Amino acid sequence: MTNKEFLEKVSQKTNLGMDQVKDMSASLVSAVLEGIAQGNSVTIQGFGSFEPREKASRRIYNPTSKTYLVVPSKTTLSYKMSAALKTQLNKE
Repeated sequence: MTNKEFLEKVSQKTNLGMDQVKDMSASLVSAVLEGIAQGNSVTIQGFGSFEPREKASRRIYNPTSKTYLVVPSKTTLSYKMSAALKTQLNKE
């Protein structure tokens, strides 16, 4: 589903105009990103939770040059789906 299809579907379900739905969608994404950037976990009830995680630096081997390199630490994003979403996806 593309972003346009998603916005159209939400617009139909909520009886709101496309501009209002675009603003709501942008606000939701902005709020989630803001929370994650501050190092907080963000939970959306019935959907799941997003949590920033720190990956430690590590050594890797480059077989081409036959040398070891150090990959610096970095922050990644972890997502855990809610039990309700998991149940919905696994319905038969």
